Amino acid sequence: MIRSFLLACGLSVFAPTVDAHPHIFVDADGGFLFNDSGELVGVRIFWLYDAYSTLFLYDTLDLDKDGDGELDAADLEKVRQGETTWDPEYEGDTYLWIAGQKQKLSRPLKTSARMVEGRIGVSFELHLQAPKNIRGSRASLKLYDPIYYYAYSILSEGRIFGNASGCHISVKRFDPDEQTAALQKELSTLSREELPENLNVGSKFAEEIILQCV
Repeated sequence: MIRSFLLACGLSVFAPTVDAHPHIFVDADGGFLFNDSGELVGVRIFWLYDAYSTLFLYDTLDLDKDGDGELDAADLEKVRQGETTWDPEYEGDTYLWIAGQKQKLSRPLKTSARMVEGRIGVSFELHLQAPKNIRGSRASLKLYDPIYYYAYSILSEGRIFGNASGCHISVKRFDPDEQTAALQKELSTLSREELPENLNVGSKFAEEIILQCV
């Protein structure tokens, strides 16, 4: 899995800030996926890697062999397979709660990779075990790396796909207070080989996409 390799190598060839957590920055987008009956089916996710991570993937996967700066279909297929073939314990840094209960999600479905303004992007869906009627409920979607090696920023105000009448979506942005600012400063002293003491520290910096259905 390429993400595991990125973490192990720490982008030391390219990144000037590898001695500080986080090391890899991802602009992300997320949304809730509904079926025609108005039931929640799962979530749709998009990751857009930073420029350093993109360069690292070019080198690691031996992409763009003709040197024209563009990725062909074979290159993008390498990226798609590498970034959406996950270790069994990996949850995709994607966490969904409905009415306060954490939901089990599938392995990546409907996967694809593309270039966006010179950066590598990957999209996929994660489905619930069965569609859910969430009328009168609140759903929460967070994208974060528990050990804060990856930092995710939500690009949009959240998205809804499909028949979700009566549902309202919003994004709660990360707003550092004195305590979290001090924690970020502490984490910035960690080398790429060191893990934070709190192995779920990334949740403290996560932005949240909130869905409320009446």
